[in-house]
Amino acid sequence: MVLQQFSHIVVMKMGPYCGFSVPAIVKIKSEEERRLGKFFWGYGGVFCRPKTMWPFLIHARLKRATPVVMFALTDSKYVTAEPGKFSQFSRDSNTWRPLPKEVLLVGNTYKPHFAIVCRNLQKADYRLNLADYVAFTGSLPDPNRRLSKYICHRVDKACGYYLPATSTPRYVKIYYTCELAEPHSVYIR
Repeated sequence: MVLQQFSHIVVMKMGPYCGFSVPAIVKIKSEEERRLGKFFWGYGGVFCRPKTMWPFLIHARLKRATPVVMFALTDSKYVTAEPGKFSQFSRDSNTWRPLPKEVLLVGNTYKPHFAIVCRNLQKADYRLNLADYVAFTGSLPDPNRRLSKYICHRVDKACGYYLPATSTPRYVKIYYTCELAEPHSVYIR
């Protein structure tokens, strides 16, 4: 099935992480959402850091859109020699608050990490045409940067804005979806 079009999306690759399988991660996050009404999905790297996501979130708010997160699977297995547990979060990386006790976020605590805050985690079976979305890499969507070309190699996550094109389609299978929820994107430590 081809996915219905959402105006604002975050595409992320997901896979086994620190000894947890994808089904185990989904179960943990579903329980977290059941108890808190939302869940924290942790990640690292240089893409989709909270500060770079702010313009995307403001744009979505101005358009009265709820950003939808689309998860594609990757075979990559993240393993760290000493996985730690994150215990705090911050909207601005200055003022830190404890994560709720129900939240489980693990990874290499020596490197910068972040989390998106979401709700309504659902299994999906969609084909998303990445060519129909442009990358949101600055303060506005870039009509010259299609997600079909932007998400490749080490780029495993990106914010996108729906702007259909006549360019060659590139489909990716979406296995899970959810919606961003307050506070949307945070720093974790």
